[in-house]
Amino acid sequence: MGISIYQVAPEPANEAVREAAVIRSDALNATGVAELQSVVDRASALFDTSMAAISIVFRDWQYLIATKGIEPGVYRRATSFCGHAIMTPNDVFVVEDAEHDVRFAGNPSVLDDPVLRFYAGAPLLDTQGLPLGTLCVFDGAPRHALSRTQTTALAAMACEIVAVLGDHAVIADQPSATIEADRIRRMSI
Repeated sequence: MGISIYQVAPEPANEAVREAAVIRSDALNATGVAELQSVVDRASALFDTSMAAISIVFRDWQYLIATKGIEPGVYRRATSFCGHAIMTPNDVFVVEDAEHDVRFAGNPSVLDDPVLRFYAGAPLLDTQGLPLGTLCVFDGAPRHALSRTQTTALAAMACEIVAVLGDHAVIADQPSATIEADRIRRMSI
């Protein structure tokens, strides 16, 4: 068996600040939030991919907090496509065919099940523009570049996720009586 060569996901220069933003967002505790799962399901359907996820990148790991077609859980950041995607926070990161991309050709995600060939990830940016992770769609078959409309749609869905995470973080910080009062207030609007 040959040696697998791939580019390890880099860290942004402001990694400590970005990690503090992840902690403030409380995104790692958002597993099971129905609104997040809804966005993942819509993204997978819109892009016709077999897999989609919300990935939060924190320290040496990526946490898949909502998924379609792949198990939620914790995966190594070093081999993650999302670790690369957060390096360009103002752009949707696209890999048309990972098998033929020198950054990913030997990556375990490209070589092992489930095989990953296509990836598109829109960074989840907090209010300071720090990437918490990504909304990503991916598939076992290569794809062509995204259209401008598709790129805009994926970025808009990422913004929707950030709004849900913001609501989740605010609710997580409130005492339960305040949470109930806020829920009732929202229902009456």
